[in-house]
Amino acid sequence: MTDAGIKKILGILLRNKEIAYSLLSAFKAEDMERGILAIPESLINRDFKMMIMDKTSPFLNDYLLGFQQNSIYMELDGNAKQLGRIKAMVMMTFDRFEFHDGIHRMTFTYREDIKSEGNFVQNMAVKAAGLKGNYLQTAAEMAKLSWLEVTKDSLTINIDSLDVAKKIPPSLELDYLSCEDGILKLKFNINTN
Repeated sequence: MTDAGIKKILGILLRNKEIAYSLLSAFKAEDMERGILAIPESLINRDFKMMIMDKTSPFLNDYLLGFQQNSIYMELDGNAKQLGRIKAMVMMTFDRFEFHDGIHRMTFTYREDIKSEGNFVQNMAVKAAGLKGNYLQTAAEMAKLSWLEVTKDSLTINIDSLDVAKKIPPSLELDYLSCEDGILKLKFNINTN
């Protein structure tokens, strides 16, 4: 890394002290030294909660994310416009994790359990929507998100379709290690060639 690069990183850290401290306190030095990024679920459930809620409002009222048994568990409390308030439980299990050579994509198998919290008519509408197929697949088709592809039982997140992909250093490689005991573990490598 060049002198200018180090200075730029230090400037970013100092301008964002609170966020940087919160992020740094969530990780262990020993893991980083071994090239392991161990992301605790508390980082997403507590430290990033306001940012996530700001981006998902008014559709998401609350959420809870868990990392257990090679899966990501999500409890979602949302507003589905005319369908009213919905409670969803989604379990996503890692199938493929590609984060190298300009490819940044994750594929999961998933299961969902959706319940309506709305009135009788909204409850019937939610049940009718479920007759078409999986709720997540229906919602993804309606939202037309370029970065999300959902089939009957799989879900692919293509980070390269998001603006944030431009900020990913091309030298960064990540490999999926595990997802258990409340921690998502990724192996990271920064190529200096």
